[in-house]
Amino acid sequence: MKRLLVMITMLLTIAVSASALSYSRARTQALFLTDKMAYELNLTDDQYNACYEINLDYYLSISVEGDLFGVYWTRRNQDLSYVLSPSQYAFYTAATYFYRPVTWVSRAFHYVIYDRYNRNRFYRKAPSVYDTYRGGNRMYSVSPYKGRTFGGSKAEPRKNVVPPKQQPLQAQKSWRNNSNFPQKSRSQAVKEGHQQAQQDMRQMPQKQVSNAGGNNSQRQMNNGGDKKQSQGISIGRTNKPSGNTKQGGRR
Repeated sequence: MKRLLVMITMLLTIAVSASALSYSRARTQALFLTDKMAYELNLTDDQYNACYEINLDYYLSISVEGDLFGVYWTRRNQDLSYVLSPSQYAFYTAATYFYRPVTWVSRAFHYVIYDRYNRNRFYRKAPSVYDTYRGGNRMYSVSPYKGRTFGGSKAEPRKNVVPPKQQPLQAQKSWRNNSNFPQKSRSQAVKEGHQQAQQDMRQMPQKQVSNAGGNNSQRQMNNGGDKKQSQGISIGRTNKPSGNTKQGGRR
């Protein structure tokens, strides 16, 4: 009997682990969802990056059915409320395919966004943080997006998109074949996003951490540290005697 209980426990553990998304799978789902949010909500580049990070954190947090609308789903909505403008956030909450992007069907995750959009078709290049951000912002006790400026305070959802509340139930299927649908593939979107990220790094070398998007806490620290970097003087060298008083020790 004891041995049977151990076996059952092992099987349940394996089942739970198998349902969790890998980083690669979560990244793929987050990119597709965020690309469609960028189109319908008319996101700025800064909003696009932040929404991708938030969506990736959400996908990485779900392992079982109970995770779909639990703590991390609530955290996702809170984070997005800091990133989106009021009109964008109202549109987001009304669009079920954005607001509740994953459901539980036949004991498996179902990604609702694919009911509305064809797979492997993208509107925009991948966000600049796609290659560098690997999740983790959801672990902060205070949202790293609170108080930041994303250039979207006056942003409005795209006008040629049918408002979610006015859509017939079957409209989601027909939307997938509309004439304005993009022809960019996932590989093209990722390649263009990677090229853009490299270009940004070359153009702004003093903000490599910010452009890489790897860690929000580092980005926030950089905002206060850029001034010191521009001066070219480290704290440890301020008291060191200089041989050139006219230039203040700088060559």
